[in-house]
Amino acid sequence: MDTFRIRIKGYDKKQVDDYIVSLSSQFEKSNCELRERIKRLENENDELYRDLCGYRQREESISTALMNAIDKAKEIDYASKVRFALEGERLNDFSRKWTSFCKNRVNKVSPRHAQETAAFINEMKKSLELLMGEQLNLGSYVNEATIEHENEEERLKKNSVVA
Repeated sequence: MDTFRIRIKGYDKKQVDDYIVSLSSQFEKSNCELRERIKRLENENDELYRDLCGYRQREESISTALMNAIDKAKEIDYASKVRFALEGERLNDFSRKWTSFCKNRVNKVSPRHAQETAAFINEMKKSLELLMGEQLNLGSYVNEATIEHENEEERLKKNSVVA
């Protein structure tokens, strides 16, 4: 703090007035700078909030797109398994018809050739059954798909709650 000269009736009034004017101008300047800073920070805050809202909308769109893509992929996978099963059934029908045809022809061919043909048919039948058993396990597929779907939905719900 400045010291004031003492006059006959107290401090020098001009010096005190000058000091008060100086303090007032410093206060106004500081106050103006702070208001400008507050305004800049408010503008920056508004801009960041708009960006955040945009990112949340994008996140929601991406989450929806991912869920739709997962559902569509599961649908396609399930449809392909069903088509595979139907094709297997068609092959089984063909196998039954072929076996019936071969049995009808057994009497018309040599016994050795008939045995070889029967062995071949049985071998193909076993291969087809093994292939169908290994490749087409719909029960476990549906369980796995359901668990994956539920896990993904739960993860997306948690992310949307956190955001």
